[in-house]
Amino acid sequence: MNTNKKGEYMNKLLVLLGSVLLSTSTLAATYHVGIDTDYMWRGQTQSDHEMAVRFGVEQELGGGFYIGNWNSTLDLNGNRELESDFYAGFTKYYDSGFWFNAEYIAYRYTGENSELLEFEERIYQVGYESFSYGKAEGVNGTQDYEWYDIGLPFIKWADVNLVMGEWTDGRDFKTLKLDWALTSSLTLGVLVMDGVKEPEVSFTDAVSVHLTHNF
Repeated sequence: MNTNKKGEYMNKLLVLLGSVLLSTSTLAATYHVGIDTDYMWRGQTQSDHEMAVRFGVEQELGGGFYIGNWNSTLDLNGNRELESDFYAGFTKYYDSGFWFNAEYIAYRYTGENSELLEFEERIYQVGYESFSYGKAEGVNGTQDYEWYDIGLPFIKWADVNLVMGEWTDGRDFKTLKLDWALTSSLTLGVLVMDGVKEPEVSFTDAVSVHLTHNF
């Protein structure tokens, strides 16, 4: 299958996924909106250290299956654009505390030549209670990425996680995530990144504060 036909096929799947999200009963759907002082992803800013706005929806399909759409403003070559990620997956939890998740995600962008940035990943995660290991396999030649997520449940005043990730080419970083539940639907969080992949990065450029409303 050539590249153009692959792209057409994926776009048709995304249209189908969007139709399902809009047409399926919303009783099992969850939604969120939020703002970030910096949209950070795997060791790099996606918004040029500026504020980003995000929103998303996830629909449970039953039996552990789910589909969703996640969106955020970002900066592409000095222009404010929109990232829109479509995903589908399956999660299974066991009484012993073990769990696993398998997911396919397509990253899409607006803007001129945005199709050059678009890619897909297959994501696999296995975990035991608050500890997990995950791997994202790049589709069509993009890099793989793997990470460890360590929760610290003994800290009671916030949800705290340490994430350590690495790309195939050896780039790595660490992230400390802290989240406070202000209300049943409103969460305040902080990301502190070590190893942000930019020259002469300052400490403030490695910190992001986010506010999320779930409904």
